[in-house]
Amino acid sequence: MLRRSPVVAGSFYPSNPQRLAGDVEEYLNGAGKARLDGELVALIVPHAGYVYSGPVAAYSYALLEGSGVELVIVLAPSHRARFSGASVWPSGAFDTPLGSVPVDQELGSRLEKQPHISFIKEAHLNEHSLEVQLPFLQKTLPSFSLVPLIIGTVDLGLCRAIAAEIASVLENETRKFAVVISTDLSHYFPYERAKKIDGMFISRLTGFDLDALAQSLGVEESQACGEGPVLTGLALAKIMGARAVEILKYANSGDTAGGKDQVVGYLAAAVVK
Repeated sequence: MLRRSPVVAGSFYPSNPQRLAGDVEEYLNGAGKARLDGELVALIVPHAGYVYSGPVAAYSYALLEGSGVELVIVLAPSHRARFSGASVWPSGAFDTPLGSVPVDQELGSRLEKQPHISFIKEAHLNEHSLEVQLPFLQKTLPSFSLVPLIIGTVDLGLCRAIAAEIASVLENETRKFAVVISTDLSHYFPYERAKKIDGMFISRLTGFDLDALAQSLGVEESQACGEGPVLTGLALAKIMGARAVEILKYANSGDTAGGKDQVVGYLAAAVVK
């Protein structure tokens, strides 16, 4: 059986289960649960160390509490492996200090057969951007299956193709599901400059125009290290009937646990229909 062990427990988040659970609960309590103007389709969440981005991520994850979601599709970027298309971990489980998260084998095997999706093990093994989402999911959903996807492209056409392939596999899904899009925003700009760059991303995001967003990211008018997951996730959400993006919380590391000379931007948002 395929098992993916945690690689950033003890660095990005606590390795002690009690402390990890307590930290996540504290972040969720601090965020509270927003009221959405529509039905939740997807969440946008950051993926830094919890002391930096945990308080922001909680604004998105609080929406899953009591939601009845049983299946979660996580789209995360690759920081280490270089490849084109998407990589799905097709079966087995992802382990965290809070326990084991089962991978949906039926969906995983079907996704693996799609033209632009394969299983590239090294894309997953040392990648933190997906792993850090799991403890939040474990604390907000009593029981769920996981579809873990690493996106290896920022090409909008390819992202749309991947989104269409995911949508085709989910077409007859009867369980309630949600998409989680993992991305941080600008990196290492001074505080005020970062807010302007991230403000441009948020403006393009809420415009819900993928071509305009991709163009903005392409010329570095705005920044998102999860550009591929963002474009893929929004394209998938549109196929599923989404009509808008609601901003839940923006902050950067200068607001949470770092200095203001060089900051990283974090966003929590909901895609609704």
